[in-house]
Amino acid sequence: MEERKVQREIVNRYLKVFDENDNRFIGYLVDITPMGAMLQSNDPIEPNTPYRLRVELPEKIDGRRHITVEARSVWDKKETNALFYHTGFEFESSDKAEEVRIRHLMDAYSLDKH
Repeated sequence: MEERKVQREIVNRYLKVFDENDNRFIGYLVDITPMGAMLQSNDPIEPNTPYRLRVELPEKIDGRRHITVEARSVWDKKETNALFYHTGFEFESSDKAEEVRIRHLMDAYSLDKH
């Protein structure tokens, strides 16, 4: 398994994540890097599925109340006796403006910094 090169930032708020294609709520953001994220959801998410994820923000970052990124689900698991599923996503888009917003989100909502 490839070693993680960037520290994951655990998010200190419940940020809702939607599938931008059909506006369906899919879960809450748990942690994030510029290359990917982990979501918590009530339902399993099939691995190797493309998504256009929209993360809703409580306040504007660079003039917008959301971040949108092309992503692919990589893994999905539910621990024994757990209530929620956790799904890992790899970001596929290389939009520099969104990467800047992701880094601002990481700074603004990092559990370690509050």
